Amino acid sequence: MKRKIMLLIGACIFTVAALAAIQGYFIYNTYLLTEKEVSAKIKKQLIELEDTEEWYELNDSWMNQAGQFVRNYTFERLEKKDFVEFMKSKSDSLSTVMTAYMNQRKRPGDFDIGYSIYITSATIKKDNTIDSLYRGKLFVLGNNVKNKDEVVASTGRWEGEKEYVDDRAAVPIKKAVDFEIKSERYYSIANWGQTIIRQMAGLLIFSLLLMVFVVYLYYLSLKNLIGQKRIADIKTDFVNNITHEFQTPLATMDIAIKTLQRKENEMTPEHYRHTLSMLERQNDRLQKLFRQVTEASLTPTVSRNAKMEIGCSEIHNIIDDFKLSHPATEIRCHQEQENITAKIDPFHLNTIIVNLMENAVKYGATEIDIRMEKQHGRFAMGIKDNGKGIATKEQTAIFDKFYRIEKGNIHETKGLGLGLFYVKQLVESYKGTIKVESEEDKGALFLITIPS
Repeated sequence: MKRKIMLLIGACIFTVAALAAIQGYFIYNTYLLTEKEVSAKIKKQLIELEDTEEWYELNDSWMNQAGQFVRNYTFERLEKKDFVEFMKSKSDSLSTVMTAYMNQRKRPGDFDIGYSIYITSATIKKDNTIDSLYRGKLFVLGNNVKNKDEVVASTGRWEGEKEYVDDRAAVPIKKAVDFEIKSERYYSIANWGQTIIRQMAGLLIFSLLLMVFVVYLYYLSLKNLIGQKRIADIKTDFVNNITHEFQTPLATMDIAIKTLQRKENEMTPEHYRHTLSMLERQNDRLQKLFRQVTEASLTPTVSRNAKMEIGCSEIHNIIDDFKLSHPATEIRCHQEQENITAKIDPFHLNTIIVNLMENAVKYGATEIDIRMEKQHGRFAMGIKDNGKGIATKEQTAIFDKFYRIEKGNIHETKGLGLGLFYVKQLVESYKGTIKVESEEDKGALFLITIPS
């Protein structure tokens, strides 16, 4: 199940990444389309600016200036090198007029654009020869708004044939001149990328919200799935723990009932009372287990006020009941001091001792020694057996849930791997400690300490 959840999480991440990539692709294409739309709107705005009487007059101004230079150059009053300075001489005044004109014509919703006109080439043809006055990019006029990344809006060409007369000569001189002047009109927008993104703001916000919504749906689905798995695991653990605990009292009661059925006439009154007492104890244990089922509690309910005196006499009934199910096992109990106490419920102590003894028998023990004493104000108990022992590398894992040592004829050993796990839960619920000391083929010693 865990692997399936990890695969599902991976699939969700891949799906979200794929959706993000596809969405990014469409957004990029939308960006390009929006860029074209903005460019078209700007060009339309420029066309409207250039289709007025004021504009034609402004455009004629720089053309007339270029014509004056051609005339002066034709009669050798100016040289080629003077062309740039001659055209620049009036660019500032023309730009001022251009700025005022564009501000006057600007309407709500129009883009705040920069507009410039450049001369790219100027040539004169006379006496069957072509004379190049200029080739490059010479600023003529603009609206004094300088932005980066200027874009060509249109190109223009002014050409014609004129006959100029030199009035300054003693005898008037006439010369026919063919000329051609090419120009380009540029526009630009400050923060071009941001302008495009602003145009796409609605789409971007919707796409972002949609992606967040999809991720949130995935999150809720995975959270719900993991929550359901956790609840299922808790129920499974609970059932496994309780099932494991039911085995011992049921087995003991089964043996006691069969003893009563088969040997009722042969039993002494004392033996009869002992068997009934055993049935009563196991019945009481089953009732407590059923109460745990009713309360649906996985972890033990700890009474902080519980305190009992512990000694071999207090656990002899636990030992006798256990020996009834395992008559071949020799169990010895040793008590180092008198009046040993511990803050633990008798039912939980019973559970701890029985689980440890069952674990010992399960792994080949025929002898079990139980030793109890008081150490530094704490109750200490050691349960030692002569079973198969536990390898050092296994000792850190034997208290894990469902863990079983996988070697030898382990397949013949019954159990779910919950006994030691449940024992550790009980000990730690009383703020106690449990550890194991063992070597292979030399048995095992479980050491438990609990506040007294």
